[in-house]
Amino acid sequence: MNLGTLDDLGRIGDMPSVPSIRRLIAARKDFPVIQRGQYGKPYILDLDAAAAFIREHWRDGRNERRLRRLAEKQAAVIPSKQHVLPGLFDLSDVPAT
Repeated sequence: MNLGTLDDLGRIGDMPSVPSIRRLIAARKDFPVIQRGQYGKPYILDLDAAAAFIREHWRDGRNERRLRRLAEKQAAVIPSKQHVLPGLFDLSDVPAT
């Protein structure tokens, strides 16, 4: 068991920022915390278990939100059915030369 603080956990590669980790700890009651930080006392974490928990449960929603917005914009721009505008491609009224 490798003990450390939130700052130590944030320094491990592929980890989100410390404020993001704090939000995840607040949202997930099953986060592996040894001592919760409050009033100047730091969080004490099992760094290996916490890093494994974050890798398993962390979803970076920024990319998902960006892809969803892009799909909505494309759906708004591209019409669902292609309609031929009347008169533009109708050559029946054009006299033969």
